[in-house]
Amino acid sequence: MLKPKILFSRCFFEPVRYNGGVVIDEFIEKLKSYVDHIYVCPEVEIGLGVPRPRIIILKDTKKKLIQPETGLDLTERMLSYIENFLKYLDDVDGIILKAKSPSCGVYSTKLYKDGVVVGKTDGFFAEGLKKAYPLLPLEDEGRLRDEEIRYHFLTRVFSCRELRALLESPSAKELVEFHTKYKYLLMTYSQKHLKQLGSIVANGKLSLTEKISIYREVFCQALKRKPTNKRHINTLMHIFGHISNKLNNREKRHFQELLEKYRKNRIELRVLVELIRNFAYRFENQYLLMQKYLEPFPEALVV
Repeated sequence: MLKPKILFSRCFFEPVRYNGGVVIDEFIEKLKSYVDHIYVCPEVEIGLGVPRPRIIILKDTKKKLIQPETGLDLTERMLSYIENFLKYLDDVDGIILKAKSPSCGVYSTKLYKDGVVVGKTDGFFAEGLKKAYPLLPLEDEGRLRDEEIRYHFLTRVFSCRELRALLESPSAKELVEFHTKYKYLLMTYSQKHLKQLGSIVANGKLSLTEKISIYREVFCQALKRKPTNKRHINTLMHIFGHISNKLNNREKRHFQELLEKYRKNRIELRVLVELIRNFAYRFENQYLLMQKYLEPFPEALVV
């Protein structure tokens, strides 16, 4: 598989946290060898030292970035940095930031008012990236400890990389092959978008450049929301239809029993995916084996 390019918070690589520390996260350490990376620490970039007095987000008429110990209001300095940074973020496939950070947290940063925590919010840098690139996969390492969120994030990141490769070297044949490989993954995320993407591929009035540009936008929209168990079950049943006529009654019954266990959250999705993949190998079903649904990202990253 192609290596996605991911923007990380710099503190996963170097000791730039407010206390001079570096963050060691098991999943991110494993991920590093599967991706190309760039990293940034917005707080260091706006001139704060290492170590440094902590900063917080203050709830006012608008959110403010304050350093309580010094009384510094860093809001405009941070916003100016973010605006300038966004100009250089065109070929990134995903973003992983530091949880709870006032610059980088994703839904996890403490929001203060009158010295008291009144809620949670996005860090300033995370919020700026979200607004500028709403279709780009973005999480912090805290949220990625959730298995479903992590699976969804990795699926989007590796899919984005393959789509970017298509943009770098476009051809009508490659577009058709890409769409074919992603059929069942797209079906899982959004049947509406799958149908729309099929129409784009088949549209004879669009130039190849127009097709791929429109296709990219719709594809990224399709993968934005994490699919439900019900959608996975629907896809698994469609895939199973390709090989069910080759199975005996006990094998068919066993698959249906496993499907019901998954419906009740008693087994993980990958149990069913591995069973389907085993059937595809057994019957040498190349159409199924090419489907990205069965392995949307490197298997070693399933932890």
